[in-house]
Amino acid sequence: MPLDTSKNNQKIPVNPGEVLFIGGKAATSMNILHEGSVRVETTLGDTSIVLYSLEGANLTPGIFALLEGTPYPYTIRAKTSCVVSTYVMNQPNAKKTLTTKVSVGVMAVRTLLKEIGELYKRVLSIKGLASKFDQTMDNLGAVYYILNPSIFSDVTPGAKITRDENIIDPVMKLIRNNLAGFQEHGGILPEKPTVHFLEEDHGEFFEKDYSEAIEWNDTEFHFIRKILSVNPKISQALFEADPSLLQSAAESYVKTYRELFELLSKETYELSETMNSMFVGENGLLEKFNLTLDLFNTGYSTIPSTVLLPITEWALKKSKSLLDEYKQIFGTNYASTGNCLEKLESKQSELTSKFGHELNAQKNKEEAIAQGNDPIRAGIDTKALKVELLNSASQILNYSQADPESVKEFSTLMVKLKSFKNPLDPEPDNRKIRRTIAKTYWDVYKKSFTKWLQSGKQAPKAVELMLRYGYFDESLLDDGHIVELVGRLYQPGGNPSAPIHHGTDWLEKIYSREVPTSVDELGQTFFEKLKMDLKDSGIKSEKDIPPDYDTGEARLGSEITSMYEPNVRLTSGNIASHFPILTKYHITIPLEKCFVSKDDVEKALQYILGIDYTAFNREVIYRNEDIGIKNEFIQRSIIPDFILVPSIGPKIMMWQDLSIFRGAGSKESRGRICIPHFVTGDLKTFMLEAIAAFRWELCKNILGPDWNNVGIPSITADYTDYVQFYKKSKDLSPELKEKISSEFKRFRTDRDKFAYDYSLWIRYEAEGVQRVNRVVRSIFYRHIPFHKNIREKVSTQPAYAELHNRFKNIRTRQHKEFENKYKKYMDASGNLPKELYENLTFYEV
Repeated sequence: MPLDTSKNNQKIPVNPGEVLFIGGKAATSMNILHEGSVRVETTLGDTSIVLYSLEGANLTPGIFALLEGTPYPYTIRAKTSCVVSTYVMNQPNAKKTLTTKVSVGVMAVRTLLKEIGELYKRVLSIKGLASKFDQTMDNLGAVYYILNPSIFSDVTPGAKITRDENIIDPVMKLIRNNLAGFQEHGGILPEKPTVHFLEEDHGEFFEKDYSEAIEWNDTEFHFIRKILSVNPKISQALFEADPSLLQSAAESYVKTYRELFELLSKETYELSETMNSMFVGENGLLEKFNLTLDLFNTGYSTIPSTVLLPITEWALKKSKSLLDEYKQIFGTNYASTGNCLEKLESKQSELTSKFGHELNAQKNKEEAIAQGNDPIRAGIDTKALKVELLNSASQILNYSQADPESVKEFSTLMVKLKSFKNPLDPEPDNRKIRRTIAKTYWDVYKKSFTKWLQSGKQAPKAVELMLRYGYFDESLLDDGHIVELVGRLYQPGGNPSAPIHHGTDWLEKIYSREVPTSVDELGQTFFEKLKMDLKDSGIKSEKDIPPDYDTGEARLGSEITSMYEPNVRLTSGNIASHFPILTKYHITIPLEKCFVSKDDVEKALQYILGIDYTAFNREVIYRNEDIGIKNEFIQRSIIPDFILVPSIGPKIMMWQDLSIFRGAGSKESRGRICIPHFVTGDLKTFMLEAIAAFRWELCKNILGPDWNNVGIPSITADYTDYVQFYKKSKDLSPELKEKISSEFKRFRTDRDKFAYDYSLWIRYEAEGVQRVNRVVRSIFYRHIPFHKNIREKVSTQPAYAELHNRFKNIRTRQHKEFENKYKKYMDASGNLPKELYENLTFYEV
């Protein structure tokens, strides 16, 4: 029986296990715990959980419900023998007591502070488990499709997967829609699933955030906590001087506790839903793997044992591990697993025994490949290579002649980092070590590059691998990875038509002043930063810079710090786990499949330009005094510089839309796009995102203050107008507006929204598959026209017919105007200067 609180000022002894207050009952008393400990527990749906314990004297269990004026959202039970005093009270009296009896008020606020801290930990643990289950479900779902591609009868292998909300089986619908998002965001499914794929975070492709943290930034809460943490005499005196502070603190804490409690309910519900999808009934994901094993065992499946059994073994072990974590959090086993796990364990044991010889043979083969005995790489003497690269880190450090003290600290931290299970763990201490190592690494990189350049590009192989790929320590990579890097190092670079550069070639151009330096993350140029450093020297232009400051070494150092280093970090895709040194922990798909050559960039670029032929166009001024042309605006396509930086990741960075920002020729200068040398995803998709960003920023730069002026039509102005006013559009249905609103929540900026629609425009709409809404289609058809042959193909469809006719009429009129205007510039043979001819051709339809 719960405590009878109708008697006032009673001091009650309570035995262990007895209930003090029942969840759902009204809070009618102020309670003070004098000694012992109590346990706060609740039921969320069908799940019971102990939230936290309160132990010690001068605590006020149940104060939250009393101050909020609501029934207890939890049950309070004695954990040990307790002594509790109760005082009959309602909400108004309780709030008054906080200010009239400061000692009681401080007691109540301190209790709330303790409860909030404990509740936050509990929410965090549940959120963490839910994130792990989400990631496991998403990865296993993708693998299930790879193993059984016929589950979607309308999808042919290798074809685009579209979303389908009409699938009845919720797990199959989740798999289908996840895969559609995975493809849209540049994800590449492996031909054969691996345990490595299952363990990796593919959230960027699945449109998921598997973060185990929760967003909570209550500044008032943290401010009051600081007050309470000072000397009690000081805080007591402060509250006595101004009791309203206590009331404000209590109200703030009650609000915070309610928010956390609701978050707890939400996370627990979502965890329960995910676990049900995994374990419950014949539609559960594990049951689908059981069925796959049955088909395999009966000979109806052609999946090799060496592919399937490692996957199901991983699923079994991962499920057990997550269920153990569930028991630790909730204090009891998950009740709804049924017998799917037992069945999986039984089948796995039987089949592992049956196909043990095949599994062992595969294991031996993988070990042989790791040791460099792969016949594909037979031309490389692996043993000699291992000898040559022995102690690579020492070779590089000695070559660079770095500061001995820095090297000593660097070496110590590298040893510590290599002792971690995963050096890329985002845990704060690991990140701090990686940041310190990275600082020395970039100093070593700069010194090594300068020495390599000045010595005629001669250096130990370890140094060359670092400069090109970010290699540093042979023990951080498998032997097969190292053989792959060396095999690629001396391959011909190709001869692309676009300006595509290896990172080392680019830095050489900077060093020799062949190209201007890049801006830094704040948009500052080399000259602007130098001018600030020498602000008392009277420098007004770049010509005024003293020669001692404007050297090749200075420009190289600026480029590495301003552009190279940030892009190696940003292209990695995950700032929390970033590390500039290449390790086996970075490599989520086979290294040979994510390697990017100049030819790969060229192919991806030509694919996009074959659809969006105006991607790099801008209006520039053409002058030719010899034939009387003072100022003529013409269209010109200026392809940006593409730079392959020593990085691995799923991101391509549009760094600059122009390389010269002021003066003559600025608008005709190339932009800069940085690509990791190893792209862990679809290169074309990431190129699309980068080129969309380039289009957006170039338009803003060219138009200046008018970039969002709808009176001057442009892609930025029209699309920004669409984002701001789509809810008022008569061309969009209420359902479509709701869908757009939901999609936009995923993006931080209008540019990100534009990039998403641009990707759909190029990948789907160019094929006649309608994926953007009619408002966006109208904007894009006007400002991002397809190549002529694509326009003619899609113009037969009703969705494009009117847009095409309008586009054709406008371009025909523009072409006629230019044709008439340019007649006076023709020579005796009727020929135009090349620039005018190309501009006239641009407007042909």
